[in-house]
Amino acid sequence: MSALLWILWCGDALATEGGGSVRALGVDTVMAGVMGPQGSSRLTGFLSYYDANETLDSTGHARPGISDFGLEAGAAILRWTFVWPNVQLFGGDIETRVALPYAKVKIGFDAQTPAGSLRRQGSESGIGDALLAPMTLGWHSPRYHQMVGVYFYLPTGDYDSARLANPGRGYFAWAPVYWFTWFPADGFEISGNATYVINSKNSDTQYTSGREAGLDYGIGYDATPAWQVGVSGYLYKQVTNDKVNGQVAGDGRRGQVVAIGPFVRYHPSRDWGVTLKWQSESAVENRTQGNRFILQFTYGLW
Repeated sequence: MSALLWILWCGDALATEGGGSVRALGVDTVMAGVMGPQGSSRLTGFLSYYDANETLDSTGHARPGISDFGLEAGAAILRWTFVWPNVQLFGGDIETRVALPYAKVKIGFDAQTPAGSLRRQGSESGIGDALLAPMTLGWHSPRYHQMVGVYFYLPTGDYDSARLANPGRGYFAWAPVYWFTWFPADGFEISGNATYVINSKNSDTQYTSGREAGLDYGIGYDATPAWQVGVSGYLYKQVTNDKVNGQVAGDGRRGQVVAIGPFVRYHPSRDWGVTLKWQSESAVENRTQGNRFILQFTYGLW
């Protein structure tokens, strides 16, 4: 990638390096705080598709110098969890979880240069960055369930700093996480997770993305014993500046986004369930603005 296009795209164009995040947004919105019983194992899969045709600046307006923008990102994420039998810590059960995504990213835009409009585009697919939470603690009560733990994002994904599109991020990150599920009344559920991501420096580009605070949320109502309907989404705010070679990048390039949309869930038993979600983004700064679609399934292995 030319130096000019690197500045236009990975520089002022988006918050955090390349405008993405190690964290998958909008996934933990249903039964998020409910840990399985001791000795149980669960497989959860996510099929996610994100489409955006706008990239916005720090004022929430279209990014100057960028036109005919398009981004498509699809991912298949498989997450395995295991609750350790006959052991507790601080009165909480202990869970280990591992997740691995496969992603495909396609991006294109016209960059306005002194020599005229220049088209840049790229597409790449491959294994993304693995997630590991070695010890998550979970507590339960009839109406409220909660978990605390730490996510470690490992740079296992395919990454090349010369490419526009990358399935991996190219750096290590970690994040304290709090999950919760509240049943305020029979038939009602409020679930979500709060995450604070701390990014390390990308040694290939000397770019350090700012720290990110986020909340996934879901509010559901059981229309029948097997069907739940509601709204879900996410709140995202970058709380520290991006840096390049240790210096603040531009105006800090702090991103933000709010997303909300409907969901429907079919859960005929405690052993399995399927959820379909649509989440539409607004209040965007220093990021792309688009729509996210997620098909989620959960199956109890034992």
